[in-house]
Amino acid sequence: MNTCPNCRRDTPLGATACPACGAHLSSWGTATMSTGARPRVTIRVVRADGGPEATFSLKKDEVVAGTAAELLFMDDPFVARQQARIRFDGGALVVEDIGGGSGVFTRVRAERALSVGQEIRCGRQRLIFEVLLPVPNIVPRMWGSPENGCRGRLVQVLEGGLRGHAFTLKDGENVVGREAGDISFPGDGFVSGRHAIFTVHPDGVSLKDVGSSNGTFVRIDVPATVGDGDQLLIGRHLLKLEVAPQ
Repeated sequence: MNTCPNCRRDTPLGATACPACGAHLSSWGTATMSTGARPRVTIRVVRADGGPEATFSLKKDEVVAGTAAELLFMDDPFVARQQARIRFDGGALVVEDIGGGSGVFTRVRAERALSVGQEIRCGRQRLIFEVLLPVPNIVPRMWGSPENGCRGRLVQVLEGGLRGHAFTLKDGENVVGREAGDISFPGDGFVSGRHAIFTVHPDGVSLKDVGSSNGTFVRIDVPATVGDGDQLLIGRHLLKLEVAPQ
């Protein structure tokens, strides 16, 4: 389920409007803005190295973030020259990835369905969700462990794009954490003890953050509507959005 940011009622995954109050919703579970006066947008940039927080006010229709852009991240090797664009689209505030590379991620605020190939960030971990197709019984298994009925897996992406460990997802809940869980990362101090849950349903896989300190993020592949309180992860920088009426 998603949560409507207007009335805080539960809404079905993928719903475009809240059934309780009628607020228009994006796929991220945030309300779109009305087409009246544009709100005041403040972007707070938090550095991963603990450096001073920077504040940027969106005073035009759009701003581009990158190592050679108006919103400047010149010291981040994981950010392209022009990585992301934050802009108004009618009355809505939208973020889009224009640089590829390491991508642009938005923080998960409510349980959401995952698409095949979706990239997720938990702490320092980059994970890609893949589907495992059933192996026909007529095909003899020449190597590896027996098929255990898992229908999906998370593949770790290492620095430089190399693939690391693969973690299978069983039916039901699969807990990710630092100290315990079905999938654990004991060496990653940015992963909470109990960080996120991947749930395998009969019709797909969903992801939910369970109160982690540093959040769980998913990579956007199409322009996404964002709103007050949303957070973006670009390279090593965390962007916090504050949206208020003029």
